[in-house]
Amino acid sequence: MSEQSYYMLDLSALMCYFEIRVNDVEVFAFNVDGQTSTDIPINQGILESGRQEIEVRVLPLQGNNTLHKEAYIRYKVVVFDVSSGDYKYMEQFDNHQTLPVKGEIPVVVHKSNFNAKVPYRIEAWQNGIDLKHADFDIKPKLIEAYEKLSRYIEEGNYTAFIDAMRKREENIATAMYLSENEANQRISRLVDDFQSGFRVAPISDNVIVELSAYGKVATLKRMNGMSALFLENEDTQEELVLQPTFYIPEGKTEFEII
Repeated sequence: MSEQSYYMLDLSALMCYFEIRVNDVEVFAFNVDGQTSTDIPINQGILESGRQEIEVRVLPLQGNNTLHKEAYIRYKVVVFDVSSGDYKYMEQFDNHQTLPVKGEIPVVVHKSNFNAKVPYRIEAWQNGIDLKHADFDIKPKLIEAYEKLSRYIEEGNYTAFIDAMRKREENIATAMYLSENEANQRISRLVDDFQSGFRVAPISDNVIVELSAYGKVATLKRMNGMSALFLENEDTQEELVLQPTFYIPEGKTEFEII
């Protein structure tokens, strides 16, 4: 069996909300009120072999406007071969750390790059239109796309929900080397959650459009930086956050999930 290179970000963070982007697509975000060390899979941001760009954004803790004076991120990319079912160490790349916080500032950004070798090529947002220069207001059209997805969940139309998510899920399965059964379980677990007391929260009026993938992908965020699409369970006080990403393929006019 050929190698299945699995790329992880070995990361430490202190007193910040941080976002990790690979090729300008968010793969992870977390609020760290304290200190944490974690390993973050990043294959879902790698579309094919070659040069990959990582961007780390260090932002204020939720509820704050400026960075904590000790906030930082330290990270490195580590590669494993998972073709045997185990994590076999292959190599690691350089260590990186964000610059110290100086004064009352709202963000620190660090960029780096590395070369990846993966046994796949994913067709994702590459053929999307440039939303930065769209000749229409993308916000109402994007809100409509989110609300359409919300209705599928509210009405129990899970077949339509799964169809809408299909391309995204297929790409994730390819990048993460998931079996057909593992891929199906991802969606099944979501549907189980939908049916266990979670209710879709309405899309807020004050959502923010966030562009990524060099202007070809759009998402809606709440003011706290979290996805605009989420479900709430009143009994358990839990929140289930969904993070669909949308694009408009060249030659089309409507948003699709990618």
